Amino acid sequence: MKQGLVRSNTRGVYKSDKDDLEIANNDEIQEIASAIERRRMELGKTSGFERLYPRVTQLYFGGMLRHLASLRPALKPGAKLAYVVGDQASYLRVMIRTGKLLANLAQSLNYRVMGIDLFRTRPSTVTGEQLREEVVLLEWPKH
Repeated sequence: MKQGLVRSNTRGVYKSDKDDLEIANNDEIQEIASAIERRRMELGKTSGFERLYPRVTQLYFGGMLRHLASLRPALKPGAKLAYVVGDQASYLRVMIRTGKLLANLAQSLNYRVMGIDLFRTRPSTVTGEQLREEVVLLEWPKH
């Protein structure tokens, strides 16, 4: 069961994971993963966990795309969804605007983005800066 979940950290990554393939053509997410890898190389970070940072980022967004796609057959026209997600900066201080990226993925699947609303801010465990937690509001088309 655990292998079917969306990846959100390096401890849950399996060699057989394939959700990263779902977003292989998404330039924005690929650039974030590349920026994380470049930063890792600049800093000389070599641990197994640090080497997985770019991939876990790709796996998370690919998994969320897979999740959103899997819901479509079960949704009634006009169905509304809300996801609370937080920005991420703990992968070598590369900023990941999760709400914006999730909204873009949802739009690619024909969801309507009703809004990205601030839920709260929280301190980054790495920098101490305030990061946004947002509610991404989606609607499945009525037609």
